[in-house]
Amino acid sequence: MSSSPARDLVNRMIEEIQNGKNLALFEEIFAPDFVNHSARPGTSAGRDGMRQLFSNMHDAFPDGRIEICDQISDGHKVWTRKIFSGTHSGMFYGMAPTGKRASYEVIDIITVEGGWITEHWSVLDRFDFMQQLGLIE
Repeated sequence: MSSSPARDLVNRMIEEIQNGKNLALFEEIFAPDFVNHSARPGTSAGRDGMRQLFSNMHDAFPDGRIEICDQISDGHKVWTRKIFSGTHSGMFYGMAPTGKRASYEVIDIITVEGGWITEHWSVLDRFDFMQQLGLIE
């Protein structure tokens, strides 16, 4: 994969915040006016909502890891196809731990402007993920 400032910032976010669980970097990487266009219903679409999502995932899946499968960038946009895998060992949006290992594929589209992540969209199959955890049939 070739490097670009936008791609480097997205990869830093994946490695240091998502995989490294370093939420202290949020203010350094995510713009104050960040917008998550794929926020869960009832949650903030801003930076605090995204921080809470990552915190929830870290708590629910302490061994969770992101693997980048494909990534392209064009100027200020970065498209990443990645796989999340982890063991459901903590509370997950009010659901008790199942102890099951699960994974899901996600495609993220992230906009980077002025050295900040400013926007996020994602596509993933939450239904399949919940089935793997045995939370729905």
